[in-house]
Amino acid sequence: MLPTLAEVLALPEVRRGDPVVLAGGGRLERAIRWVHVAELADIAPLLQGDELLLNTGILLPSTDRGLRAYVAGLAEVGLAGLAIELGRRYADRLPDALVEAAEEHGLPLIAFRRETSFVAVTQAVHQIVVNAQMSELQASEEAHRAFTRLTLGRARPQQVVDLVAEMAGRPVVFENLVHHVIAYNTAGRDHDAVIGDWERRARSARMLGTDAAVDVGPESGRFGRLVLVADGADEELSARQRMLLERGATALAMGRLIDRDAQNLELQAHRTLLTELAAGVDVPHLASRLTSLGLRWKGRQVTGLAVRLPGPGNADELRGVAADLLDELRVRRTSGLVGPVDDERVVALVAHAPGAGDALADRLVGRLARTGAPVVVGLGSAVADVAGAGGSVREALVVADSAAPTDPPRAVRLYDLRLRGLLHLLRHDPRVQQYVERELGTLLAHDARTGEQLTPTLAAYCRAGGNKVRTAELCHISRPALYARLQRIGQVVDIDLADPENVLALHVALLAREVMADQPSIR
Repeated sequence: MLPTLAEVLALPEVRRGDPVVLAGGGRLERAIRWVHVAELADIAPLLQGDELLLNTGILLPSTDRGLRAYVAGLAEVGLAGLAIELGRRYADRLPDALVEAAEEHGLPLIAFRRETSFVAVTQAVHQIVVNAQMSELQASEEAHRAFTRLTLGRARPQQVVDLVAEMAGRPVVFENLVHHVIAYNTAGRDHDAVIGDWERRARSARMLGTDAAVDVGPESGRFGRLVLVADGADEELSARQRMLLERGATALAMGRLIDRDAQNLELQAHRTLLTELAAGVDVPHLASRLTSLGLRWKGRQVTGLAVRLPGPGNADELRGVAADLLDELRVRRTSGLVGPVDDERVVALVAHAPGAGDALADRLVGRLARTGAPVVVGLGSAVADVAGAGGSVREALVVADSAAPTDPPRAVRLYDLRLRGLLHLLRHDPRVQQYVERELGTLLAHDARTGEQLTPTLAAYCRAGGNKVRTAELCHISRPALYARLQRIGQVVDIDLADPENVLALHVALLAREVMADQPSIR
């Protein structure tokens, strides 16, 4: 950290000059970036700000007007402090005009009442400044090594957030594009004070200027923000903290690109292809690759199956689920591919006789039920053409992600989920998050600022299909009160709620927001 003016005044080399602060005493905590010795009266244009200026006053203006202009120029360029040695130009006191101007502009003005070695002062301060800069370089190098280790070690987002919080000494929050918290570290502060009511605070203008944030991901593919939470409204972010925040954001972005799990060779080979299918990648030579991995699909149907372990996944449990599925397929003499696709889900693509997919799924679920694992199983549609394999896998994933655990586990199909299932599948797509922000951001920010809670009224109106009588019943308010609220909503979002298409667009955005709030993790 750079020395403050108060710390400079406490140095032995400065104390020998018997300094006294004549003006600007409330700004002694300002950091000193450098020290200059200059007698010129027109020195201001040559300064950059945050310096301490030393002189004897020999060449200062002789008139009160000139002295005031001199101080004004120094204040304008951001000088941190002006120190003048008495005895050469000014015998025992500085001119009143100089002191008054310094106080008016908030410029710290110091008088040395004894002869002072300006060389000794500059050497002492510059040594501190250089040491501080060296410390910053060392801290930057330390951070570089630490974050590089995390990235190469395939760290989870929580590990990155923990490291930033530890090195910055302040709470850190990683949020997605709709201000849902993905990971956080309170750095020893009160949990509720850091994370409580986060979405409203993040949308509120009150948060601006108190917390520092950097985008995570490239501009065209941004998928979140990393936020360093201030302890107080007036706390400023240091250069080192800003550097740590940017390093953390880079590590999060890199981590999203790196495969983090090591599996045995068979599962790894299966996983590679299944992950491409789950991501919707146009897989070249798909039929040949499926055959090369042992999937006997000719003359048969293929069905995607996804198994989710609710809550943070355990790598050993995921490998166990994958192994159980592979073993059951072998027992049934059925070919298939199995592999984890992330920290919570295992995907399988199995071949079976036409019409036998449901029975095979029931047997696989029965095998998993015997292990006692609290799994959720989603089943995709059976397809006769392997070109549809990816669609079946993605369908199974959205079902598994949307469905609740059952005891005993059972296979759930897409037709149980409808629109909510589709939005659940797309909930981590930044384009969907941006859509939610476009449609609802203004209204949510309005509620955060005013506390009017217009968003729940809009949600009830959409659920009621635009029926105002039903909406008033759902909101437990009179119809006149509802009409006033709807008019207010239309004004805030600048939209005509009488248009069914507008209501549909808002309803989809509200459903997407609800789905994101249920499971806000980023994959």
